[in-house]
Amino acid sequence: MAGSAKKPDADATADSGAIDRRLKDLRRKLDQTKVQHDERSNRPQGRSRALGLAVRATSELVAAVIVGVAIGWGLDWWLDTSPFLLLIFFLFGFAAGILNVVRAMKQSEAELAGTENGTKN
Repeated sequence: MAGSAKKPDADATADSGAIDRRLKDLRRKLDQTKVQHDERSNRPQGRSRALGLAVRATSELVAAVIVGVAIGWGLDWWLDTSPFLLLIFFLFGFAAGILNVVRAMKQSEAELAGTENGTKN
């Protein structure tokens, strides 16, 4: 009887050791998963960021062209020089739009580099 009483204690100790190993392994995996999740959540969202940048670039270009055309049309109407000033200011508006898009892209690259380096909050 005494031998059978010791055996459950030995099994309990072996089970306890196995449980402790499994718990340590589970904690390690959980910590790894938390680190990976934190890294993913700190990254800017790729598709939404790209879509926002595309919308911004398009609106910059279209707005500059519309303003150039409006100024050219207004001056043509006022000075009665029909399509000449319209064409000239269309080209000015297009050039201004391209410059605005380039500036926006440079600003976006600088912001992205800042977030990758950890300097931006």
